[in-house]
Amino acid sequence: MGMLLGAVAVLALLLWVMKGGTDRPGPQPEDDVTTPIDRAALEEAERELLADGGARPIGDAIDDEDWGPGTGGTSGLPGLF
Repeated sequence: MGMLLGAVAVLALLLWVMKGGTDRPGPQPEDDVTTPIDRAALEEAERELLADGGARPIGDAIDDEDWGPGTGGTSGLPGLF
């Protein structure tokens, strides 16, 4: 009887694990690939950036700070690289 109860418990555990989570996230706005791109708005935004005299490339905008993934140098934390 104990062996049957153990087998049922293991089967129930396997079914629970194989079922997977039911807490799947809903669709996000960035997942929407069916909405067409508004080319006119995109071109207008590009023109605004080109006309903006204060806009700088990212390399100039960070004021020679070493930051972000893939950058060399030290981490700024003691004991880490």
